[in-house]
Amino acid sequence: MQEKTDSHPIVKSGTVFLLAAIFTLGFTRCTTDVDLTAPYVSIPVVFGLLDAEADTQWVRINRTWLGDGDQTQIALISDSSEYETSRLSTRFVEVVNEIDTRVFELKDTLLQNKDEDGVFFAPEHQAYFAVTRGNESLNPDALYRLEIVIDDSINVKAVTNMISVSAGNIQQPPAGLDNIKLNFANVGPSQVVYPNYPFKWRSTAGASRYDAVLLVHFIEHYWADDFHTVLDSSRARTIEMPIGTVNPSDDEGNQELEKLFDGQVFFTTLKTRLDKNIRITRELGVWDAESQIARAFDFLLIVANETLAIYLDVNAPVTGIIQERPEYSNVSGGLGLWASRTTQGVFGLGYTTDTIEHLQEGDDTAELNFCTPNPFSEYTCQ
Repeated sequence: MQEKTDSHPIVKSGTVFLLAAIFTLGFTRCTTDVDLTAPYVSIPVVFGLLDAEADTQWVRINRTWLGDGDQTQIALISDSSEYETSRLSTRFVEVVNEIDTRVFELKDTLLQNKDEDGVFFAPEHQAYFAVTRGNESLNPDALYRLEIVIDDSINVKAVTNMISVSAGNIQQPPAGLDNIKLNFANVGPSQVVYPNYPFKWRSTAGASRYDAVLLVHFIEHYWADDFHTVLDSSRARTIEMPIGTVNPSDDEGNQELEKLFDGQVFFTTLKTRLDKNIRITRELGVWDAESQIARAFDFLLIVANETLAIYLDVNAPVTGIIQERPEYSNVSGGLGLWASRTTQGVFGLGYTTDTIEHLQEGDDTAELNFCTPNPFSEYTCQ
């Protein structure tokens, strides 16, 4: 919405009355309809998150629209929110020490993976991409300037820094070891104690926010009978358990960061998100015979630079009395976000005997029918 300022000179009161009378007379004689539709202005809307570890970078380029009638129906038309590719010139430029170096031209494509349940055009949608593998990989120490020209007249620009990725910056659980086992319960003779597991890592340059996540992998088996004699089907499933968000004090890197994960949350999350059904059994992880471990967990860090961190904070759910939220965009000549992120992790983690014992026998999770693929365990699926 453009801001209007009053710049007309002061007029006398008699003139004001005459103008008001003329306006009223003309209005009543011409029509009684009120046009609530503002003058149409198409504004570019751009979203792109660069990742130095990815071999392909993706950018969405859309536009605002305005029309008469039901806007949810207009949203179902692709031309409402998408530009014709012939109208666009798209690229991003690498900037090192304030000098432009490599140029990455963005190519257009049609993707088929958009959720059809939404109010916007789906499942096919337009996107733009650049391949960044091998010699064309992005430089974590550079800036990247997005440049979009629409109809040879509208210029859209944005700049983002990148996030450095250091091998081995995750300290707990340590990467590179084959037999790491997470423990979420200590089972005693009379009670169960849920320890806090400390996830630890060192921040890297360019990172302003870390969202830590635990992925739990298991296989669900669906049986035709209550005695589990006839197997209908099986499918692999993954549940994402948020561990928490950590913001370093700056984005220069090399800060020691930590987030504790309450072991009891592991069990209560499974209780609330899984159905209890006697004809469903669940195999926790996949057995690695060579390393003698059931691999069931991945620890992930989703890392955001400062621009993305601000965007996430601004758009976080509103919990206070004031429901209005400010708009945030770092795109010049349009709206949207041009930022960077990356993902780091330790994969294929196992679990202790106490963890599977309590999962199988605890009051909250016993009816979920978990077992371990470890053929040597007392709690095996075999």
